[in-house]
Amino acid sequence: MIREGHFEDLDSIAVLVDKAKKKMLAEGNDQWDETYPTRKHYESDLHNGQLYVFEQNGEIFGAACISDEGHHEYDEISWKISKKPYLCMKRLAVDPDARKQGIGLAFYQYADALAKSRGIPSLRTDTNGSNKAALRLFEKAGYSYVTAERHGHYKEPFVYYEKNI
Repeated sequence: MIREGHFEDLDSIAVLVDKAKKKMLAEGNDQWDETYPTRKHYESDLHNGQLYVFEQNGEIFGAACISDEGHHEYDEISWKISKKPYLCMKRLAVDPDARKQGIGLAFYQYADALAKSRGIPSLRTDTNGSNKAALRLFEKAGYSYVTAERHGHYKEPFVYYEKNI
């Protein structure tokens, strides 16, 4: 079940994110490192009312930020759907031991429902091109490819997707 995050969830999220980073790196995905995302990012999401967790039997198996603000480069992207308002999925982390159980897709479906309930017409998301699992997830969740842009030191460009609600 997806619910709003609580302060008590932050330790579990930190452990989960650390496991996810190690798994991503082992798969050749260098998108996340020791500087991003950190517990402070999720703490900030919590304080902004944007932190959501997937909990089952009292255990946290996923966490994400669902925000009405994109990353700083979003203003430079040539989105196909009108600029604002929109919701944006950020920092989605799923426990590697719970992969392939539909948790990531559940977060995207939750964001769909959240956008509908708020009267927000579109959703946006992005990932580094090396994150093949996220790219498959975006397609599965019904998102459309917008563009790919290079940022920083990454080997692969970041890939941007959007969805009409």
